[in-house]
Parts: sequence; structure tokens; C-alpha cells
Amino acid sequence: MRRFELIGGDTEGALADRAESTRYAPSALGPSAGRARRADGGASIAEYGFLSDCRSAALVGRDGSVDWLCWPRFDSPSVFAGILDEERGGRFSITPTGSFSVERGYAPRTNVLQTTFRTRSGLVRVNDWLDTGERQTLCRLIECLEGEVELAIMCDPRPDYGRAGVVWEQRCGYLVGAVGDGERLVLDGLEAAQETVRLVAGECRQVSLGWGRPGPSDLCSALKQTTRFWHEWAADLVLPQGADEEVTASVERSALTLKGLQYRPSGAFVAAPTTSLPERVGGCRNWDYRYSWLRDSTFVMYALRAVGKTEEAEAWLDWLESIAVEQGSREYQIMYRVDGSPEIPEAELWHLAGHRGSVPVRVGNGAAGQRQLDVHGAVADAIWLGRVRSRTRLSAHRWALVRQVAERAMADWRRPDDGIWEVRGAAQHFVYSKAMCWVALDRALRLARIDGRSDAPVEAWRAARDEIKADVLAHGYDPHLGAFTQAYGSGTLDAVNLLLAQIGFISRRDPRFISTVRAIQRDLTRNGLVDRYRSDRTDDGFPGGEGTFTICTLWLSLALAQIGAPDEAQDLFERTLGYANDLGLLSEELTPDGEQLGNFPQAFTHIAIIACAFALHGSRRAARPVQVAALAA
Repeated sequence: MRRFELIGGDTEGALADRAESTRYAPSALGPSAGRARRADGGASIAEYGFLSDCRSAALVGRDGSVDWLCWPRFDSPSVFAGILDEERGGRFSITPTGSFSVERGYAPRTNVLQTTFRTRSGLVRVNDWLDTGERQTLCRLIECLEGEVELAIMCDPRPDYGRAGVVWEQRCGYLVGAVGDGERLVLDGLEAAQETVRLVAGECRQVSLGWGRPGPSDLCSALKQTTRFWHEWAADLVLPQGADEEVTASVERSALTLKGLQYRPSGAFVAAPTTSLPERVGGCRNWDYRYSWLRDSTFVMYALRAVGKTEEAEAWLDWLESIAVEQGSREYQIMYRVDGSPEIPEAELWHLAGHRGSVPVRVGNGAAGQRQLDVHGAVADAIWLGRVRSRTRLSAHRWALVRQVAERAMADWRRPDDGIWEVRGAAQHFVYSKAMCWVALDRALRLARIDGRSDAPVEAWRAARDEIKADVLAHGYDPHLGAFTQAYGSGTLDAVNLLLAQIGFISRRDPRFISTVRAIQRDLTRNGLVDRYRSDRTDDGFPGGEGTFTICTLWLSLALAQIGAPDEAQDLFERTLGYANDLGLLSEELTPDGEQLGNFPQAFTHIAIIACAFALHGSRRAARPVQVAALAA
């Protein structure tokens, strides 16, 4: 595993301790100044760091260029989208004009990114953060630590996914540019949107870009405020005992990333802060993940509970209730915008070149209208896990939600669906979807018993639950394949079945589960990394392949631990962590050689890092994740 993190006040010591740096050749000020280019013309996904104010997010390259920012929400149109089009997307860069090397890290226990450039003449550090105060501001505090450094600064917004530009005008010492719909950007700290500055040791330069109004006038104070916000949130994180420093740092970074993916005004979690980062470079599997999937959000809740955080789960469940009130029903679709809006029309933006030529770029997500039966179980399980940690009986509203998902599972489980992977081919009888319908009924029965709910149709729920299990065991396990299949009669594997013991559907000691784990390890991996399924054998509606799914690789690590192979589990976990970038961030997928692919950073991946760390290294008793029992209620 590589070390990451922690460039703090002791810059010299931190730099000396780093194993890697990146060197850049000189380049002239311009749209691609100082860019770290690959042979195919774009920056790698792993080049980026993640900023969040729990309302929106930005990605910052190793070369100091902000190449992604959506305002005022995660799911708003972009202000900068250079990661999707080097020429038309727009960026906000701060880069030395001469050759330089780079070291970077997060200030401890924060999402404040510190990038340190060393040139022949000096050392300069750029502190980047999204302000967590009332004003939505991208803050960039530049400090010259040694010698003298010349920097090229360029703020080139291209609003609405690069379809518009900004004309700056001077107003009272600020640069102000209209964005559309009556909104404006306010740039402070520069005399022009493109400027060359020279700093000597001890000098600072404060630069900020505000949404709608100026940012903080004192960035040093604002940095302290934002640092305090993250420190206060991270102060009581529960970290796995017995783990080494790198695993502990991975869990802490994953927790901070997951918190950064929550939209504070509503409590919703986004699956990732980006759209259309490709699952295969040059391919068409490019999706918009800036929305809140019910399933993904329940997984985030599991992870945050493991590290001792429960308020986020309560906020998310309250958000579900607000949606129910708004729409007058608890008939939920599988995902929503972060404000609870259900309309997420999918569109293709052909004016953008795509990340490293991967088109189309998509905004919106047509999967919002799909039937995905596993969501019933995910919601019920999330409520169950919260209830067993509490001495408080479920509220009437929460119990009504449990009843709703149980009744839907009982009504729907025989139907084909689009599955957890949101295939756009024909609906199928996916094994995991049916198993999660079993979970919905199982958890509803448990909750009815623990809270003494006399209005629960216990006999009907129990009969349906038992029928589902018998049906899956009869039709979902292929003795010739030696594994549970992706769908009834498919004869193919699916990595999500690695979770069947974790959800309590089958014992981890059951020979059918053990053989499923070994079959996936043998036949659904490339270079030891796990595919979610074989894209050439599953009708998912799209041509071409994709990368390995990182959460699936981590699920294999968990499953290996469950079946009694802890050394294999540990080796796979450590290997996967080794593919994280220097900041400890991972995207959705990896090539078999370990290059990051897909939207970034990905909640699913960082959820699984936390789960693996606790499973393999244990935890404090008070925060140990609840183990799902396999016994019937």
C-alpha cells in the first residue's frame, strides 16, 4: 500500500516524508497551462482531489487546476467542466510558470486540499477548499514558503456544461460575471481573470470565487472556520482497532469523503459528485451519478454508523419523509435529485468531447424510472439496523415506511426487474433482487416483534418470506456452475451474490455460498480484480466492455473473510487500497492494471473500504456494525 495524507503545518517534514512527486515542464499561460497530459490528451481520474462544502463539490488536479465544479448543488449545471472537455469545459488554474514538482495532501481530518509546488526558485503552497459557511465560495489561499515563485492564474468559467461563457466586469474592486437565470459569479483577489503573479517568502495571495455574492473577505479566518467544521465532525470518528496506520487513514479519508457527498440542506447523499467519467476510456458507458439513490444511501448509512455517525442516517430518513409528504405517497422511485425532486430526464451533451474522448457526456439519469426490487430490502434493513442500536420504538412514520416496503416486496417479488446494476436490456429475474425482497419481509417481521406491532400481518409476511427463500434456492442456484447465478436460468455469475451471507439470506458456512465465492474468485476476475458480471454474457443494453468494479473486489475480500480465508481477504483488501491515489481516493472502477475509471470519488467504493476495514481489523465494541442474523424472525 502507498502512504497518503497529511501535509500540515510542517511542510518541509511532510515533503521529506513523501514517497512520490510529480514533475511538470514549463508551459505558457493559456487554456491548458501546466496540464499533466497523458498520451491520449487528458488527465487521469486519479490526478484529482475532492473538495466539498456538503452542498456542492469540486475536483482539483495535481497541477492546481479546478476542472469540475457545479453550483449551487451537486446536481446543478457545471461552472467548470475541464475534466469533460479540455478546451470547452472551463477551469480555474493556479500553476507555476516554470518547471515544478508537486506534493499534496489534505490538512489532517478535513477536506481542505493543500498542494505544494516546488520550483527552481522557491516553494509555494495552495490551500483549496469550498467554504462551509453561509456563502458558497471556492477559496484559494496561496502561501509562498521559500524563495520566490511566479504563478499563472486563470479563472475561465464556462457555465451550463460549457454552453456559455462569462464576460467579466469590474464592480467595486471585484470581477463580476453573469451566469444566467439572474445568477452571477464574483471573483475576488485578481485584477483580471487571467493574471501572472510573483510571490516571495512570507507573502500570501487570497483568491476566491463566490456564487451570487463575494466570498469571505479574510480567507485566513475562513480557512480556520472550515477546518473547524471538518474537525468537529471528525473528532468522534470510531476507527478500527488493531489496524495499521494506512488502514486507519483509509477509513478516516473514506468517512470524510462520504460526509462530503451529503447535501446538508436535505440530508440526501449523492452516489458521486461527477457525471460521465467513463467506465472504459473511449466507451459509451458514461453516466450521471450526482443524484441520491435509495440503495446507495442505505449503504452509506451502514458505513457511517460503523464509524460512530448516526445523525446522517436520521437526516436521510427524514428526507424520505419529506418526499412522501410532497408527493402524497410512500411509493418511492429508486432515486431523486438532492432536493427530493423526482424528475431526472437524461440528455446527451454532444458539444463536449468527453473525458479522454469518451462520449456521450450525459446529464440526468434514465434509470430513475426503472424497477429495482432490491431497494425494498435496502430501506427495510437500514431502518432495522438503526432500530437495534436504539432503545426508542420506531415512530409511526418510520413504521409506515417499513410496512410499505414489506407490502411492495410481497407484491413484486415474482416480477422481473432491472436489478442493482440498472441494466438497460430486458428485465430479468435477478437472484439478488429476490433475496432483497426476502430481506424486506424479514426485517419487517423483526421490527414488528421488537416493537410489539399488533397491526403487522405477520402470518402473511412470514409465508411470503419463506416462499421467496424456497424459490431462490430452487431456481437461483446452479449446481453445474457451483454458484448462485445472476438471474434465474442465466448460467452466469454476478458479484453482488457475494453479499448473500452478509444480508442473512444464507449462512456463510453453507456450501452453496462458499462455492459461489470461489466461483466468482475464479471466473469473474481479471488480474485478481472482480467484474460485476461478464458484459459479453449479460444483456445490459450497451456494447463494449468496462473496468472491474472496485466495490465488487472489496465484497470478495469480505466474503473470503466470511468463509474462513482471512489471509486471502487481507491481501486483496491491501492490494485494492494500493490503487487509491495519493490522497486515498478511489473511483467506481479499475482497469485490470489498476487505473481508475468511472465517476470519482465513488461512495460505493469508500463504503466498502470502511466495511472491509472493520470486518478484517475489528472495532470498538460500542460501534461494531450489527451482524445480520441468518435465523428467521
